[in-house]
Amino acid sequence: MEYLFLISGLCLVVIFNIRRKPNVDLNTVIIKGSASLCFIFTGLFAFIGNRQCPPYMGALTVTGACFGLIGDIVLDLKYVYKDDADKYLKTGFMSFLIGHIFYMASMIYAYGAKPYVLIFTAICFVCGILFALGAEKILKLNYGKFRLITVLYTSVLNSTVGLAVGFLVAEPGLHTVVFTVGMFLFLISDAILSRTYFSPVEKDRKSRLAIVLNHSTYFAAQYLIAVSLMFFRG
Repeated sequence: MEYLFLISGLCLVVIFNIRRKPNVDLNTVIIKGSASLCFIFTGLFAFIGNRQCPPYMGALTVTGACFGLIGDIVLDLKYVYKDDADKYLKTGFMSFLIGHIFYMASMIYAYGAKPYVLIFTAICFVCGILFALGAEKILKLNYGKFRLITVLYTSVLNSTVGLAVGFLVAEPGLHTVVFTVGMFLFLISDAILSRTYFSPVEKDRKSRLAIVLNHSTYFAAQYLIAVSLMFFRG
């Protein structure tokens, strides 16, 4: 079943990328939500089919994916219901932030709270704050009223990447490799997203290439995280 949802989801991603324009309609949001629902079910059946995958680890990962689904829908609804755009953007960022916390919890549950991994993760959290603030100046972005949530989200995302790298070094295996690649794609996706959301240049915000690259790397990340549950070996 995981392969069925994986293939179906990837097909929906292609359709979504074809339809997704700077001006988003409700049908496009539905297609995006359906693609996101598929990576949730991919993860669900991936860990059900892997007897070595701890149930709580699988449940935490799938819950993180569920918050990704919420974020996916909400972020694009801000284009549909423009009067409430700010509310949707903040809610979307918070949904993804919570999702990353669940992803981190799943890895810690699976591999244990190794002190040196947690220390490295904490360092990545601080670096994430500095990176977000530095990127705003260097890349000439304008976070505006979203500065706090953007910096907080970036630091949590950076922490998740750091945690993944830490466990990849501590517990090398196919699961940690796939999960870590997924997290790096998440980072790339959000780096691209920052231009389409916070660049003062309209051409950057409406770049068709940036929109496609952002969503392609994002969905690749979520599907890799889901698929990684197939490869966990306790």
